[in-house]
Amino acid sequence: MPITPRPAIFCFSKTGHSRRVADAFACRTGADIVQIEVERYRFPLLWIARAIWDVGRKAAPPLLTGNIVPAQRPWIVAAGPVWANEPAPPLRSVLAGLATLEAPVGVLLTCGRSKEQSNSFATCETVLGRPLAACVSIPNDIEDTEDMDVLLSAFASAMTGRSSLGAA
Repeated sequence: MPITPRPAIFCFSKTGHSRRVADAFACRTGADIVQIEVERYRFPLLWIARAIWDVGRKAAPPLLTGNIVPAQRPWIVAAGPVWANEPAPPLRSVLAGLATLEAPVGVLLTCGRSKEQSNSFATCETVLGRPLAACVSIPNDIEDTEDMDVLLSAFASAMTGRSSLGAA
């Protein structure tokens, strides 16, 4: 009997918030988490200036994770923070790497503000080169609350429904 591959969540998290939300989503879906690392954001305090510079330039920095193109995943989620109203630059790198895959791709963003991050989702679709299968924005202030659970459940339903539709 062939082994069914599990979905993947490619997660970039500088402060830990995005990782905790990605972990909660993985618990709901059984997805594997692949932690994304970027060398240029490892230096204390200097990383903030570099991050702002990268956001302004719309840069997609090289990842330490290596080849992020996963083989035969039913669906993939890119998870990470919003910086200056844009997805963090490492998410651009992930989405650019996923652009050639046929698997459904969703985006899970975390943000310091409570409003929806529609510009960030549009940027993600532009970098990916196609519409997102699903997207969700989790404000930092609802972490570990029922509101977060509701949003993650709806996102999980959208992603798992997409993969079963694609398999039919």
